[in-house]
Amino acid sequence: MTDLLDIAPATAYGVVHITGDKRVKVRGLHGNDIASIAARFPNLVVQLAGAGDNVVTMISSLGVAIGPIIAAGCDQLGDEKQEAAAGRILFEDQIKLVKAIYDLTFPNGLGSFMEMVKGLAVTEPEKRIKVRSRISPSASPPSSATVSRQIMQ
Repeated sequence: MTDLLDIAPATAYGVVHITGDKRVKVRGLHGNDIASIAARFPNLVVQLAGAGDNVVTMISSLGVAIGPIIAAGCDQLGDEKQEAAAGRILFEDQIKLVKAIYDLTFPNGLGSFMEMVKGLAVTEPEKRIKVRSRISPSASPPSSATVSRQIMQ
């Protein structure tokens, strides 16, 4: 039987050829990478979830998150200099890198991944609970005519 130590190092990598005959090694994002990016860019998650497998919609949703996503795919998430550098490279090269990272992160597509996530959120049918309420005694004692005097004017 396979244990976690056997599969953990099995991260898939890809090599992307970018402008200037340079090669960049990228990997798919892990859960911690995705959680970190989602915390920093919460609108990105909503937009990508609605994009399905439409790459054009995904690209338009990336915005300022593209640098951190590329940096994460290059094992540099959280390094401000690396993220800024990734945000300044040619857009065509950014798209090549993001596409490779996306393909490695979601080999069956984002739609398939979202279906699995929805499966985690399955809830049980609502249960009806009957609650009987009792009339509780008043916290203050009742006022009586003998204790308080009537004032007449």
